[in-house]
Amino acid sequence: MLKIDIEVARGILFLRFDGNINNDYNVFEKEINYLLYNQGIKYYVLDFENMYIEDSTISKIKNKLVEIFLRCGEVVLCGIDNDTKLKIGETKDKLYYVNEEREAFNYLWM
Repeated sequence: MLKIDIEVARGILFLRFDGNINNDYNVFEKEINYLLYNQGIKYYVLDFENMYIEDSTISKIKNKLVEIFLRCGEVVLCGIDNDTKLKIGETKDKLYYVNEEREAFNYLWM
């Protein structure tokens, strides 16, 4: 089962995932939907450290990122390997890739 650790620091929401996002994407989606639509969160750091993400799940994650962008949000992805980065792509001034969570503060400013 996918577990999500949530922390807020300086107005930025940090989501750390543990488990298998491929089998439990609906948990991920429900959490993002709640935070995006009910709580109005706009700045996200999604930490996928040590997680394998299947291609079918990558397309679902990309769709969720677009929803965040359409609500004027920004996202930092952490722990994503180079192949997955290429599959997710780039979105100028809305999507950033970092190796460590603390680097997110260099990109997301309120």
